[in-house]
Parts: sequence; structure tokens; C-alpha cells
Amino acid sequence: MKKVSVLLLLVLALLPAVAATHKKKKAAAPAAAKSQANKKGAKAPGHAAGTKGRKAVSRKAAPRDATPSKAASTGRTLRGKSAGRQKGPAVSRAQMELAQSMAGEVYRMGQKLAPQQRVPLLLRLLYTMRPEVLAEEKQKWAEELFVTAWQLPQETVEDRAARNSAMATAAARMSIYDADRALAMLDNEPAGMGPDDEADARSMAARLVFAAFLRRHGAAGSRELAAHARRWSEHGGYPWAAMEAAMAHLRPDGAASAEFFQQELDAFHGGHDGLFGTSEFAGLVQQAVEMEAVPSAAAENAGSAVVEHLQRLTGGDAAQLTPKQKNLVAQTVAALRTVAPKANGVLQESMPSLVALRVVRTVPVDTAAIDPELEAAFQQLAAAMRQGRGEDLRTAIVNGVRLLNLRYPAKACAGCTAPDAQSAALVLLAAYAAPGSIGEQLKGIEDPYWRAYFLAIAAQQMGEPTRVADPARRAVEEEKEEAEPE
Repeated sequence: MKKVSVLLLLVLALLPAVAATHKKKKAAAPAAAKSQANKKGAKAPGHAAGTKGRKAVSRKAAPRDATPSKAASTGRTLRGKSAGRQKGPAVSRAQMELAQSMAGEVYRMGQKLAPQQRVPLLLRLLYTMRPEVLAEEKQKWAEELFVTAWQLPQETVEDRAARNSAMATAAARMSIYDADRALAMLDNEPAGMGPDDEADARSMAARLVFAAFLRRHGAAGSRELAAHARRWSEHGGYPWAAMEAAMAHLRPDGAASAEFFQQELDAFHGGHDGLFGTSEFAGLVQQAVEMEAVPSAAAENAGSAVVEHLQRLTGGDAAQLTPKQKNLVAQTVAALRTVAPKANGVLQESMPSLVALRVVRTVPVDTAAIDPELEAAFQQLAAAMRQGRGEDLRTAIVNGVRLLNLRYPAKACAGCTAPDAQSAALVLLAAYAAPGSIGEQLKGIEDPYWRAYFLAIAAQQMGEPTRVADPARRAVEEEKEEAEPE
């Protein structure tokens, strides 16, 4: 008892000293912060006032968004790239559950449709919300997409390409959840039937599937993947680009990576690749050299094989090639330029017209005409959101759905599988404005396919809310940006 009393007295005696010390620290903190700020604010080379020591900054206009943001409500304006990086609003559990319920309803509606419409709906569902949301359902949807794609028409090359693309997409999405099953799906996909200068859908999907497979099985899975690739190449394209993942996993073992690369070179020698496959193989050689997975002598041997293929495929004359073929040749030559100097020298001497080609990067542009009625509906909805009037908001959404129903009536859009940018933006904005009632509002669209498709778009917006830009204004501003000097 006496010991406890002594300790209690010591604690009571120390309390004033501790309090005084805490008070001093608290008073000194603002002064220290001010001193640190002064140090940061001191002029340093390259940080003087104005633009001296800095790179000139291009002042391009930021895309205008119709979705109100926190900054807009406080009178501040967002400019530049920071506006695009803003996170969307938090999603409540109830809203997320409603979004998932809507996705399930889209799936059930699709069950009543023909394969030509069920396939694009399943594709849309697989990309609705993050992969971990509805993960179990999405695995089933990927399996169903793969099977349903077999039922698509196969009369023309375009038909078969669409079928193969859908099946390859199903395998690519399955690789997120089960890489072994995804690889088996690619094994069962028909060989590509397009021209030699076109990408093979299975080879493109293999980039994702092989990477996921190796993450699970490690470097030991590389040989198994090479065996799959050789079987595919008997009646289709060889997935050269997908082999970059295998080279990266084998890189720590120099002997193993060199042996694997030699096997790939042997496959290229004995294969029947067109210009696309040759370009992909040249890219593999470039990546292998840059990651230091193969010696320079092996790279030169591969470069010589590429030169032989170019001679056989083009005759050494660029004049006979289409623009797409010229671009593939230019990509091939660019890959060899730095990693195989001897082979590049032979190419310059024997086929100078191919060396003179340059890679042309093309950006797809939406050339659809702007619909003035949809544009007016978008602006009406945006104005109702800014003003916060519930009745005006409901009226604007009803008007927008009415226009969509007129734009996509039953059987009036034969062959259409996705809406235009204006229509999609209108639904996105409506879902952002009224997530609780958008599902009911979209029942005003009479065609079952388009009602389901727009419902999937709305579910995506509800599960992952994002800012919505007016496609009409964005197109104008992009043109203005291109015209402004850097």
C-alpha cells in the first residue's frame, strides 16, 4: 500500500512538467511548419518566378463535363488532366446491389433473344463494373458467350471473324478467374480465316491468357504454352506477342531463356506467317533483347530470318503493298533497326524501299453525325441536374428515353449491336442523375434488345459512377486542341 502511494505521488508530481513540455511543443509546431514552408518557398534553380527554368506548359482546353462536381458547386473550375483523374462519388451498398440486380436482369432478358443479339449483350455484361463484382456470374457468362458464339452465322469471312473475336474475348475475360480454363477455351477456338496481314483473334487473346497462366504456374508453364502455340500455328496464327511473357519468366535462367528463344526461332523458320506474324515475331525479338533474355548472336540469327521472310512476302518492293501492309513492314524494320544491326544492314542494301517506310499511327474517329434532338435532350438533362429540380429532372429523362425509343425501334437497326456515343452518353447521364429510377424509366424503350443494352450501360454507371462528357462538345474541343500550337 505504501509503494502504491509513493508511485501515485511521483505521477502527480510529474504531471505539471509533462503538461508544460506538451504546451511548449504545441506552441513550437506552427513556427516549425512556417520555417519549413519558407525553406520550400526559397528560390532554387529552375523554380524562380514566372516560367524561367521550366518547360512551357500547353494550355489546352479541358473537356466539358455535364456531370456536376464538388468543385463546380463551390464555384471552382477544374482544368487540365486533374479533372479527368477525379474519383467518382462513393457508391452506397443499396446502389451497388441495385446495379448488380440490373445486370442480372439484362442477362435474363438476353436469354429470350437470338444468338446474334445475345452475344453482344454477354460481351457488354462481361465488361460491366469491376471484374471482382459478380465474379461467379461473369465466369458463367464467359462460358455461355463462348458456346453461344458457335451459333453465329459463318457464311462470310466477316462472320467468322466476328465469331472468333467473341470466343477470344470470352477466353480473355475467363483468364481473370481461371487461366487453365481460359487456355482450354482458346484450344477449342477455330483457327483464324482472315488474310495474312490481319491480326488473329486467338493470338491477340493469348497475350492476356498466357500472362495469367504464367502468373499461376511460373516459368515451368512456358514449355506448355509453347506446345499450345505450335498446335495453333498448324491452322492459324502463332501467338508471338504472347510469348513475351514466357521470355520474361525465363529471363533469370540464361540457359533456359536462350533455349526457349531458339525453339521459337525454329518455329518461325518452319511456320507460314504473313506480314502480321512477321511483325509480331520481330517485336518478340526486340523485347527479348531489351530484357537481356537472349545473346546478341541469337538476335542476329532471328533478324536474318525476318529479312528472309520479308523478301519472300514482299519481293523487296514496297510499291506493291497496301497501306496496311506498308505499316506492318515499317514496324518490322523499326524493330530490327536496333537489335539486329547486321540483319538491318542487309535489309538496307537489298530492300531499300522497305527501309524507307515509316510507321503511321492512326486513331479511330467517330464520324457519326451529331443528332440535334439528342444534343438538346442532353443539355436539358444537364441543366435540370444543375438546378436540382426533381420534376424537371424526371421530365428530361422521360424526354430522352422517348427519343431513344424513336431512334432504336424494333427491327429498324438491322446489324446494329451497340448504340452511338450520343445515345450512350444520354443514358449514362440519366443513370448518374437518377440511379434509383433509371431502370423503371428505361422500360419506355420498346425493343427488348436495346432496352437490355441500355440497362447494362445504366448498371455500369451505377456501379462505377463516372463523369459524363457531352460527345458533341468534346468533338469540337478536340478539334480546337489540335489547332492550337504546343
